[in-house]
Amino acid sequence: MPLPLEPIVNRPMIRTFVVDFYGRVRADNTLGPIFNERLEGIWDEHFEKLTDFWMTVLGGIPAYKGNPFGAHHKVVKEGQHRMKAEHFDIWLTYFDASVKDTLPPELAAIAREKARRIADSLRKGLFFRLSAAE
Repeated sequence: MPLPLEPIVNRPMIRTFVVDFYGRVRADNTLGPIFNERLEGIWDEHFEKLTDFWMTVLGGIPAYKGNPFGAHHKVVKEGQHRMKAEHFDIWLTYFDASVKDTLPPELAAIAREKARRIADSLRKGLFFRLSAAE
């Protein structure tokens, strides 16, 4: 499926989606503590980074400069609240609801497809490769 380009994808729209989505995640009893432990006090900075990420994924705009696998690897290994493989299912539930409420239907469908691929890749890389290597 080809990526939509401007003006379909724009930064304010993606930022609205990111803030809505992570508002849902932060309020969740399972995911909230995981994210809040690491991001308390720097949520606005993280929203900017995630807006860059989704601008890149959905708009083909090279805004994101980072390593999602490396960042998530730390969340699996460190801290009182750690990420588990089954948390991706919760994450995807909030993702689906948020894109439905904040993005145009065509873009929401593309976002859901991309999110599932990303979640599957992270889940496999973080939990199946790590457990085999340890």
